[in-house]
Amino acid sequence: MKKPKIGFKTEYLFYNEKDKYDSNVIEITTKDKDVSYSMRSIEKVREAIKDKDASMHSITKRLFTYPKNKIYTEMCLDIIKAEIKLCRLLKIREMIIHLSQDKLTKKSEKQLREVINFAKKYGVELIYESNCNFSGKITINVLKKFPDLKYNLDLGHLNTSIGNKKLGMNLDNFLLNVRDRIVYIHAHNNNGKEDEHKSLDEGTLDWVHILDKLDLKKIRKIIMECRGGEAFRKTEKLLKNYLSKKQLSP
Repeated sequence: MKKPKIGFKTEYLFYNEKDKYDSNVIEITTKDKDVSYSMRSIEKVREAIKDKDASMHSITKRLFTYPKNKIYTEMCLDIIKAEIKLCRLLKIREMIIHLSQDKLTKKSEKQLREVINFAKKYGVELIYESNCNFSGKITINVLKKFPDLKYNLDLGHLNTSIGNKKLGMNLDNFLLNVRDRIVYIHAHNNNGKEDEHKSLDEGTLDWVHILDKLDLKKIRKIIMECRGGEAFRKTEKLLKNYLSKKQLSP
């Protein structure tokens, strides 16, 4: 049984020479200053990440949040499709997406199925991540309706959902319903009210309890989403210490 790989989201400091942090496991976005759709940029980034296990995070926000705004929804879907093609060019095989906080309409469900199939065509797996203050029931419902959609458990978003009483169900019951679909984790902590992106030891979430409830052998990556190199270093140390105590092979 292999240990999950520990990496970080490049958005905060991968390119910040004053606070450098590096890893062989990264999550990039098209908000990163060196990532764009020009061929020169694509070739440069592809060379820079060729020896790294890289994932992509979509820049779209809460897909299908405005189902009555046809043009806006089409724009978001077009962006996701462009990002999927960019993943293919960069040889990235995973992309994180966010969906609406609300229950999806039938039309939105059909559109989501189409974009999942589009991603499969290009060899990219879409991984669903719930937003801040999400409903546990809605998240579970999405996963039930799309059995081939995997899940990214964002610890910070889970904590704000608990703290702001939006989760709407018992924590352990929620984890039991999603644990078999979790292949990816965003690791950070907060005060239970705001998505502060602090290190795991600086917040109200009992992250050890959460990880204890998960099936770690299914989890490919734990991506640190902290702000600042020191927060990354502390979080990485905590995660490595935690995983070292588990009966997992390296």
